[in-house]
Amino acid sequence: MSDEDGYARITGPCGDAMEMWIKEQQGSIVRANFMTDGCGTSIASGSMATVLATGKTLAEAQQINQQTILEDLNGLFAESQHCALVAANTLKAAVQDYLAKRR
Repeated sequence: MSDEDGYARITGPCGDAMEMWIKEQQGSIVRANFMTDGCGTSIASGSMATVLATGKTLAEAQQINQQTILEDLNGLFAESQHCALVAANTLKAAVQDYLAKRR
């Protein structure tokens, strides 16, 4: 996303990296994109995080966590659940980046 308001990149415990960009308008996330070099579970988790965040206020988006993503994906195998955590943490970091820039 070339006109992002917030950006974050996090590398998970398995070495997969996720990047996320958000676009804010009037206190809400109007667009969220992500990219990962990870597995299919990482892709699904990043996608779900962006879907859940779009249309939410910044405060609501910061409440999206690993459990929220896991529930909306109808669960993941135990060895892949860290992908949902990486997605949630990347989203939160992108929101924090936006808030830091705004100050």
